[in-house]
Amino acid sequence: MKQRLLAGVMLAALAQSSSYADDVESLHILNLNFEWRPGLTLQLHTRLRTFENLGAYNQFRGGPVLLWQANPRLLVISGYYFTDQNRRVVHTNFDSHRVFGGLQYRVLRGETWSVDARGVLESFHSDQFQDYRRVRTRTLLTKKVRFGEPYASGEALHERGTWYGRYAAGVLWKVHPRLKIGTGYEFRQAMTGPSSHVIGTQFEWQAHQPRTPHQN
Repeated sequence: MKQRLLAGVMLAALAQSSSYADDVESLHILNLNFEWRPGLTLQLHTRLRTFENLGAYNQFRGGPVLLWQANPRLLVISGYYFTDQNRRVVHTNFDSHRVFGGLQYRVLRGETWSVDARGVLESFHSDQFQDYRRVRTRTLLTKKVRFGEPYASGEALHERGTWYGRYAAGVLWKVHPRLKIGTGYEFRQAMTGPSSHVIGTQFEWQAHQPRTPHQN
């Protein structure tokens, strides 16, 4: 009897500890950029995520993002995402809508490096939860070197009275005049549940560029 009770306690403790263990996820991004005139870009964004140690579908989202380079240092951002989200453990899907807008400013710059600060306000809507807003602020360091463009960032997010963070590093390569590919790692804290170690890939294609006077 005591052995069964001890085994039950050990199994319960193991289940509780595993439920709080960090997860391993993957994140795969594809961006198509249409620059209709200098400084004004329409980006079609899609991303696919897995979670539960890469073993389950997590999320698909996509939508348009409008990027306006108001001046050499200031970027204005606005957009919309439709998201199909999978819940942990129970694996039931639900849809949500996100509308967002914000600014990115180049606070420091050198010949081969730059530091950008970004602030975004997001509004989330779904029939599966009460609508809410989220504020996110990010600092991004990028540097151009011979083998590519390494980057590192730290981001603070606030929603429903809780702060949490995301920290990333990686590298982008320009493999074609119109194509950049990248890979990286991100540590994501969650508002609830376990944190995540995210392995990411990125593909960015310059689908359309404005003609210059030297182009036919």
